[in-house]
Amino acid sequence: MSDAVPLLPFVRRDRAMRWAVGIGAGWLAAFVVLLVIAQIHPSTAIVDLPYLVPIVVAVGLSFAAAWKTSGRTRIAWVLFAVSNLLWLIGEVIWVFYTYVFQRGPPAVSVADFFYLSSYVLAVPAILVAIGSSGHLRHIRGLLDAGLLALGVGTIGWQVAIAPSLPHAPRLADAVAFAYPLFGVATVTLLAAVGLAGRHRLPAWAGLVGAGFAVAGVTDAVYAYTIAKQNIDSNWINIGWQVEAVLLGLGAVAAIRRPEPETRQRDRVRDLTAVPLVIAAMSAAGLILADRLDGGPITGGTLAILLALFAGVLARQLLIIRDRTRLATQLRAALREQERLAITDGLTGVYNRRFFQEMLRIEAERADRADSPLSVILLDLDEFKKVNDGYGHPAGDTVLAQIADRIRGSVRAADIVARYGGEEFGCLLPGVDEEVAIEIAEQIRQSIGRLEVAVGQGRSVKLTSSLGVATAGTRGGHSLDDPDGLVNEADSALYRAKATGRNRVVAAGMLVDPVYADPDLPIGLVWLADRIDAQISVHEHSTAVSRWSLLVAERLGLDMAALRRVGAAGRLHDIGKVMVADSVLRKALPLTAREWEDLRRHPDESARLLTELGGRPDLAAVAAAHHEWFDGTGYPRGLAGAQIPIEARVIAVTDAWAAMLADRPFAPTLTVDEARVEIERGRGTQFDPAVADAFLALVTAGMIGALAEPARA
Repeated sequence: MSDAVPLLPFVRRDRAMRWAVGIGAGWLAAFVVLLVIAQIHPSTAIVDLPYLVPIVVAVGLSFAAAWKTSGRTRIAWVLFAVSNLLWLIGEVIWVFYTYVFQRGPPAVSVADFFYLSSYVLAVPAILVAIGSSGHLRHIRGLLDAGLLALGVGTIGWQVAIAPSLPHAPRLADAVAFAYPLFGVATVTLLAAVGLAGRHRLPAWAGLVGAGFAVAGVTDAVYAYTIAKQNIDSNWINIGWQVEAVLLGLGAVAAIRRPEPETRQRDRVRDLTAVPLVIAAMSAAGLILADRLDGGPITGGTLAILLALFAGVLARQLLIIRDRTRLATQLRAALREQERLAITDGLTGVYNRRFFQEMLRIEAERADRADSPLSVILLDLDEFKKVNDGYGHPAGDTVLAQIADRIRGSVRAADIVARYGGEEFGCLLPGVDEEVAIEIAEQIRQSIGRLEVAVGQGRSVKLTSSLGVATAGTRGGHSLDDPDGLVNEADSALYRAKATGRNRVVAAGMLVDPVYADPDLPIGLVWLADRIDAQISVHEHSTAVSRWSLLVAERLGLDMAALRRVGAAGRLHDIGKVMVADSVLRKALPLTAREWEDLRRHPDESARLLTELGGRPDLAAVAAAHHEWFDGTGYPRGLAGAQIPIEARVIAVTDAWAAMLADRPFAPTLTVDEARVEIERGRGTQFDPAVADAFLALVTAGMIGALAEPARA
């Protein structure tokens, strides 16, 4: 929005405006000549009929300006046009009295009604055109204009008019005095708006303001001549002719350059007290004048004093309300700026900068209170496919809903932030590693259940990888290095990504043996994934490996056993490659021959691990994962401690994964139903200690649902 153009440069640059100014000046010169002729050869026709010409032109141009402009400027020009039309009607009535009745109108006539009505519309027109925005400021502008008009008018009456009246004021005197009052009101309104509204005016507004200023002065002179009973001079008409010319030029300026609405500019000094000062001076002058007369305060004086007092009181109340509103808006704006400074605009969670600041604060607080502090870093798996396949707006929608899921999974006191593009961070004061892993698992499952609509009836489902790090506990990271805590969580997140995604990894926890054991044959890992995909759409060997590590850690097994249980869990079913696919996917009960083929797969897994993988240390574990604790399992009927502890762990996690999966030969069980089956097999199929450790992890929420491939 450009600033308003000053009047003189605008006139110099615009050819049509130069012509309009020239015509207006020429008309005023011609009208002066007519007045001189009328003095030499007295005739009302010489002056009265030409007098109407600029007013008619101003009316036409005002309606044209209302048609050409828009917004608040159009509303103002509609009011100006109607105001000028009322003025023209009053003048026509005046001429009608002069030529039809061969005399002037009576002291109070219908023409006065139209004259004064034109002023009534001019005041709101000025407020609409150049008044400040907001109803309160419009009302305050009206009060300022009223106080100034009443104050200046009162002073003018006491000083110039009242001493000249030889009799008690008549209705005609009041009507005549109403003209300068309205004139002063319009002029002072311009001043009040300029003082209180602090606006830069467009060129047309300056011309209109000048026209009303001339009218105010002319009306004041007219009122004085009436008071002196000297109404024969036609020279006063020059003032109203100037007013009509200026209003017409203002309309031309608005048509030629429909400038934007007025803009606020900086106020150098506060002059809004001027109306109050003038009102106070007027009240003091009235009281002093009545006291000098030696009599009591008259009813008229009392009415004016009450009006001044009520106006001042109302104005101050509006100022207080206006300033209160501004203060409230300022506080709200400051709060919004503070929020924007620490908030991610897309997701509504905190930004990375705030997360890092709060990390240092919470680390110092945890150090003083000797309490733990945990960090979770989360990254959406294969999020690039969403942006590439559905567009960045769809990606933004996904990120916003993911942020909502994360916030719904943590406490109100926890800090959730967008740490990067599709990466989020959670700061958990007072939370140890075990609880942090549980919270991270809840977040992972919540995101895995979320399907986000991306338009045209399509939706996308994503998974996430999470890294957890804890400081302030025995064996945890030091609180003296909060940035190192984030680095540990980031490393855990990387390991979660590197080991298959859609999982939670803690900084001190072993993960999938593909990452933890570089000697694990990658070809056998591929074979395990291929077999899992043939049987079910859900993961299997990755979940068995992940859960087996958690159970082994809870049982307190040593590092070597942890590595074996994780690696063997990942490859325990590779022997099923020797079983016919029709048997693996058969929904009906198996025949005796088919059962015999299926029960050979533990030995086949051990053989492949030894002969192809060169890992005989894992062969014994894979061969025994279907042995039962009571000795009724297969392939060798081992019991109790004869079964390697790693195989006893895998027996539980393998059964749990099979019960939760969607497989053709068995219905999918709920978590509660699967828990009942584990409890029923405690002491028969499963080692009681292993079963108890596993169910404790389920209760703690660390054993999550099976993952599915991300799909749209």
